[in-house]
Amino acid sequence: MIETKWKNIRAAGYMVCALAILAICSCNSKQSTDVTDAKYEIDRNFKRGPVDFRVAVSKKEITIAENITLLLQIKARDKYVAKLPSFGDKLEQFGIVDYKTLEPKLGDRDEVITSREYKLEPFLSGEYKIPPMVVEFHSEGDTLKHFVESDTITVKVNSLLPGDKSALEIKDIAGPQNLPRKFPWVLVIIGVVLVAGILVLVFFRLRKKKMRVIPELAAHEIALLKLQSLLDKKLAEQEKYKEFTIEVSDILRGYIEDRFGLRAPERTTEEFLMEAGSGLEVDDEKKEMIEQFLIHCDMVKFAHLQPTDKDVQRTFDSCRDFINATKIKKEVKRKAA
Repeated sequence: MIETKWKNIRAAGYMVCALAILAICSCNSKQSTDVTDAKYEIDRNFKRGPVDFRVAVSKKEITIAENITLLLQIKARDKYVAKLPSFGDKLEQFGIVDYKTLEPKLGDRDEVITSREYKLEPFLSGEYKIPPMVVEFHSEGDTLKHFVESDTITVKVNSLLPGDKSALEIKDIAGPQNLPRKFPWVLVIIGVVLVAGILVLVFFRLRKKKMRVIPELAAHEIALLKLQSLLDKKLAEQEKYKEFTIEVSDILRGYIEDRFGLRAPERTTEEFLMEAGSGLEVDDEKKEMIEQFLIHCDMVKFAHLQPTDKDVQRTFDSCRDFINATKIKKEVKRKAA
């Protein structure tokens, strides 16, 4: 009977050890697969309704020889669909060395978590700004779009040179040295070949590294980004209504060219409206909207019509509404400039 008890005790001990090993392995597995748990010196979260938008940067201060990691992450509750922002030229201060979109996963409260990581490198020293980015989301089966926007993030890039440039001393070139009489020329040739090979290898690696990966954008994405950039200039707040109206008109003309293949920017309003009669594949209500929009912009641009703040807001809303109403999912894309 004592022997039976000892067997039961040993079996229980083995079971406890096995459970402990499984728990450790599970923790290690979770740490190795969840790359977004890494430490970030800048980590901000922006929430609107059912969606959380996280923007994180690995370091807030680097040297010109270092890279940083930028994380964009969305948490969307069940029955909501959110889209990671495509910003292309929004990171023009940085070079995009590499980026990857991580596999979606479920959060603690059954949210769908979508993440993308960018590896960025600076070109010059100074303050680099990562501008605001917009996440678009909507509920399943609903066409009404909602947006959540981040703020501006600043990263300081330091030079490798000392702060006092006057302390740098350029010395004269040393005079020629006499080579020994029995110099091993074979070793010199081998050394030159090795150095040349290393230089060629470094050249091609740097060339590959400097290539910028620019995500492709659809015509409506480019136009909406230009509208956001226009808002960032704060022309309306400065009562520069004419400049604001002209830029809105140029953005819509560029969108029509990209979306429908009509040469809108190079044509007068009259020429464009004649061509749009058959080439613009929208209903009559939207054609009427475009006609009134372009005529109003021409009055501001050429007839010196002074728009009010309400006119400016109506012009901006008309441009944005037309873009949103005519965008398509399966659209021919081009690379952002």
